[in-house]
Amino acid sequence: MASTQVVFIVTLFLYLLITRWRRKNEKSFIASEEPKQPEWRDYTPAELKEYNGSKNSLVFLAIKGTVYNVTMGSKFYGPQGPYSAFAGHDASRGLAKNSFDDEFIPDSDAEELDDCSDLNDEERQALNDWKAFFDQKYQAVGRLISPREARAAATISETEEKVAHN
Repeated sequence: MASTQVVFIVTLFLYLLITRWRRKNEKSFIASEEPKQPEWRDYTPAELKEYNGSKNSLVFLAIKGTVYNVTMGSKFYGPQGPYSAFAGHDASRGLAKNSFDDEFIPDSDAEELDDCSDLNDEERQALNDWKAFFDQKYQAVGRLISPREARAAATISETEEKVAHN
């Protein structure tokens, strides 16, 4: 009977030891697997296009000028997802109109952003609802800016750099 108790105690001890070791290793594994969030920055439509889940493992989309990292929802927004048409694009008009049609996805080479000023009240409300959803669910990683704004910002940076070196 004493040997049964010893076996039980040794087994219990080994079980607790192994369980503790596994938890410790799982935590360090999970921590190392978390993707690093991109730093906040400005994106032009052409730059945003690179984040469609095909060219890059990250999936971004923009709504009302805010760029969101929707990678954790890649089942929806990634290459095979039902909302994949929006990946790497400004999804504002398409979401407002509840449409995946190409005509509602702005051209990535357009010089100006779609301001959606022609949406009716119902579409504006739908867009605001989508924006609120994305604000709660996904991390904002930047601003969507027009190519013109990007060129202006680059010119200002170059000027500031020249002044700093003189």
